[in-house]
Amino acid sequence: MSKNHSSLPQWKTTSERQLVHTKIFDLDAVIRSEEGTHREGEFFVLKAQDWINVIAITSNNQLVLVEQYRHGTNEFELEIVGGMVDVGESPLVAALRELKEETGFVPTTESIIEQIGDVTPNPAFLNNHCFTFLVTNAERSSEQTFDEHENIHIRLEPLDSMEELVHSGAITHSLVIAAFYYYHQWKSKQHS
Repeated sequence: MSKNHSSLPQWKTTSERQLVHTKIFDLDAVIRSEEGTHREGEFFVLKAQDWINVIAITSNNQLVLVEQYRHGTNEFELEIVGGMVDVGESPLVAALRELKEETGFVPTTESIIEQIGDVTPNPAFLNNHCFTFLVTNAERSSEQTFDEHENIHIRLEPLDSMEELVHSGAITHSLVIAAFYYYHQWKSKQHS
């Protein structure tokens, strides 16, 4: 279903200015007016590169998870592999790069590598997408290679514990939970 067939009036941008530029996002102030009503307002938009998430599964049905400190929550978080799509990079290339960097895992010749989802993380103020990829039959081929401030612990969990990890509160990251939803949809299509 397309999101562009709304009967609501469209908002048009009349001006835009960058307030903050950082390594991971820009914060812009955008003046927009609503067609027909002429209502106008200033809105703040975080412009960020697209992101990827990777559900990596080993040949013996282990889910490849990563545990790392997250500065937003000031907590250690259990997640699937995720990261930013670099400028000029495709989401698929980013997914495979992040999988190898964060875990040392790579696909094999028996792997299924498929994009299974695409979400907008928070369209109220974020402009980007997060693409979810599935990699089956992943195997460890190298050591992890971290960014300057990363320190990631790999944790393998049985694939069938996915739901319990969410229900128990072990995983609370909303994009990971969305990725699990897409995995369940993908799996049910395989059996239909």
